[in-house]
Amino acid sequence: MKKLIAIISVLAAGFIGTAKADITMSAGSSLEMQSIGSASNLSIGGSLGFAFSQDLGNGVTVTMQGLSFGNDIDVADNVQSGGSLATSTTRVSQSNAGQIRTTGFSAVTDFSANTVQFTNVNAITTATLTSGGEVDADAFEQISFATANGTLTYGSDVEIDYADLGVGDVLSSDLTDKGLGTATSALSLGNTTGNGIQYATSFGGSSLTIGYLMANGGGADKFDTSAAAENTMAIKTAIPVGPLSVTIAYTSDSTAGATNNTMGGSTSMAAGNGTLSLAYVSSDAAADTTQMSAKYATTVGGASLAIGYSSTDKAGATNTNDITASISQSVGTGASVFAEFVNRSGAAASTDTSAVLLGSSFAF
Repeated sequence: MKKLIAIISVLAAGFIGTAKADITMSAGSSLEMQSIGSASNLSIGGSLGFAFSQDLGNGVTVTMQGLSFGNDIDVADNVQSGGSLATSTTRVSQSNAGQIRTTGFSAVTDFSANTVQFTNVNAITTATLTSGGEVDADAFEQISFATANGTLTYGSDVEIDYADLGVGDVLSSDLTDKGLGTATSALSLGNTTGNGIQYATSFGGSSLTIGYLMANGGGADKFDTSAAAENTMAIKTAIPVGPLSVTIAYTSDSTAGATNNTMGGSTSMAAGNGTLSLAYVSSDAAADTTQMSAKYATTVGGASLAIGYSSTDKAGATNTNDITASISQSVGTGASVFAEFVNRSGAAASTDTSAVLLGSSFAF
């Protein structure tokens, strides 16, 4: 793999006339099995990605968002699943039925008294593939300029969900909580992805990140600067406070004349043989929502263990409480086996509330 990367880098450098080009490639695969209710679900996924960067020789490094391919449980429509079908049915009805005629006489005889009507004969159903196949919509849509003073990123798919600081979800697989009952209380930050810019810097042991979306719909290769009512701004800072590491963030989303403000804070500290993290997030969307969460991460032997808890309270709805846990063990270079668990209270009635997942992952 490293030899292939070196060859690609040399070829690219030859094309652009410099030896400073850096092209890296990564790949991975996973095999996972989920048990939820009376069902067992199997997922086999993989990914391949490329990243591109260039040192301009003047203290600035340019990085372009790379191209990636993936096929796992997080892909809603792919070729293997066949996408979705739009169906329609056509029938032969009485209004367009014909008459039976025969020949063999001196003239064509119309047996009108014995006309046969064809009604609802041979119902034909047609199916049209309306979606399917994964498209890498994020490829090449961001570019970053890094200097000693910080990194400036701009593009049409910038994500600035800084206030989403909850720590209670320790799951790494998208399959673990697939099919779990819908939470009656859920946190919403509004639109946090779209056309915009982001700047990140650090000073004196602290870090600062600022983001602004000119049009928070996302997905278009342009900056819609006229969309004054469709924007989002966010700011995040992380500062050391004694033995604690504290992060504070704020997001303000304005869409269709409505504003959703979200404030989040989190902290972590050494505790026992591991790290304890706590977080609080408050959002004043159409229904005010607050979320408190905690996580404890440690190692047991050579395995990594994490346990998380979150409680979400949405105005007018029942609280939703989630407990998650994960354990991962390395079984060789780039390979590991892991197990995950999730339990939810405060979900829609008559739905599954817990699930267990066993999996393995490989990095190439």
